[in-house]
Amino acid sequence: MTGGRGPDAVIEAIGTPATFDAAVEEVAFTGRVVYIGYAEERVSYETRLFVQKELEVLGSRNALPEDFHAVNRILEAPNFPVDQAASLVVPLEEAGQALRSWSENTSHFKKIQVRLD
Repeated sequence: MTGGRGPDAVIEAIGTPATFDAAVEEVAFTGRVVYIGYAEERVSYETRLFVQKELEVLGSRNALPEDFHAVNRILEAPNFPVDQAASLVVPLEEAGQALRSWSENTSHFKKIQVRLD
């Protein structure tokens, strides 16, 4: 998909040392890696990649306590209401525009789901 270049941005949301490391390995030169949450065990990096690839590495929680309570209520529901969990569902081709919209007005979005089909 990227012609061997790697993605311009990688969002790591799994929280394992392997996926933390893969995010740095796979992102393109001058790319951005965003870690959501944290790994529960120590993560080791090949730090030369940060410098060689001129990476921007960010951490983001992007939630308030009331957001976590709302998510827990949704997850505890008998049938998971996808329409309440994601504010927007877009194909990969529209992900850039969706993220720009989110960046311009974060309060209008809960989550953006990107379809890869």
